[in-house]
Amino acid sequence: MVNKTGMTILLISIFSGCQVASEMLHKTLTPKVHNYSESSDALKECNFDKTISIVSENQNQLLKNSELGLAYYFKHSYQQSNQNFDSAINIYRINENKATIALSNIVRNEYQGEGFDKVFLHNYKAINYLMLGDAQSARVEAKNSNVVQQQEKLKLHKFKESYNKENRNSHLASRYDVLFNSVNPQHNPYQNPFAYYISALGYAEDGDFDNALVDIRNAIKFSNESKILKDKLISYQNRESKSSLELFFDVGQSPLKSQVRLKMDMGNGEQRMAYLPSYTLEKSDIDYIKIIDSQNKEVTRSSVLSDINAIKINEFREKLPAILSILTKEATISLGSEALDEKSKLLATIFKTGSAIYGQNDISTWSLLPEKILVTSFIPKEGEKYTMEVVLKSGDVVKREVLEVGGAKKLKSIYRHYSIRNGKVCK
Repeated sequence: MVNKTGMTILLISIFSGCQVASEMLHKTLTPKVHNYSESSDALKECNFDKTISIVSENQNQLLKNSELGLAYYFKHSYQQSNQNFDSAINIYRINENKATIALSNIVRNEYQGEGFDKVFLHNYKAINYLMLGDAQSARVEAKNSNVVQQQEKLKLHKFKESYNKENRNSHLASRYDVLFNSVNPQHNPYQNPFAYYISALGYAEDGDFDNALVDIRNAIKFSNESKILKDKLISYQNRESKSSLELFFDVGQSPLKSQVRLKMDMGNGEQRMAYLPSYTLEKSDIDYIKIIDSQNKEVTRSSVLSDINAIKINEFREKLPAILSILTKEATISLGSEALDEKSKLLATIFKTGSAIYGQNDISTWSLLPEKILVTSFIPKEGEKYTMEVVLKSGDVVKREVLEVGGAKKLKSIYRHYSIRNGKVCK
């Protein structure tokens, strides 16, 4: 991104009629787009080192640290993971104290994260702390997540209220009907049970079942059909204190962003091509994870805790009318500027650049997030051996892995997580 001094010089040159400066502005402001599919492909092969190498090249420090944090989490390097998550959290907090729009709403700063990005940074930090045997810190991060979730919910509401005005291009939202209908519309981006579930686990570690019950009941409000949440509710009501095995599965690939070009109606018969963001869904065929004992008897099966496909798409659906309103307004201003003299035509270049920047920046996304997070829990029997089976929607089992039950533990319960991409269980 160009600095303030450089921007001032460029603007002075433009207003002086310098075409070279205008072209320089466009080149300077157009960001280098990171290849998000490469890191996603490396992770599908369970190649953590290659994934880390690729995401380290991202020029956006927020995304770079978010991706690194998740890559190290998948690699079971929990302390390093939290260091990167801390860096990402510090960056988004600093960004929130700055103006996010400059130069009269035209030239935008680099990608500063979606609201759900910030929520998941704290969610994954909480899991890291459980893996490190620190239940208290896990609860703190879960609470941070819930606070951020409420803040981002309010921001989304204000954004929609400020910009969701009727405009001549609102019909373009129908171009996304297939995308929007492909996910569960009930899965609100800021009504996620994840943090409440983690917080409840932390309280249960300390034998504080009253607070654990409060969190589980809150989680059930957001996912009232979840079997794991209902099971936990009964367990905490019965004050069960036996050591359990708590399993987390990151399954599939969350949507990556792309761009689509759509014709925008500018009025008076004028039209202009505009770049808008879209998503490419890559739905996994995996339905659930089943745990069986040595007699091939089912012990438990997983439940969906977070549907990240739905979270990403549903937030975009809620923002789209406002995005169309903003782009219509800016393109109209640009068109009006072009009707003026030569110097004003150069100024119109800034407006065009602003729209291009909006589209380019908006394809940035936290690419390593999974499609969904599954969880399950059970109390293992001493001496028993368990196997996990990856079950497709067709009912076929595509993968069997021996489940690790033993090993050193710092907390009452045992915590394990697995990344599953393309049917591969990454260890």
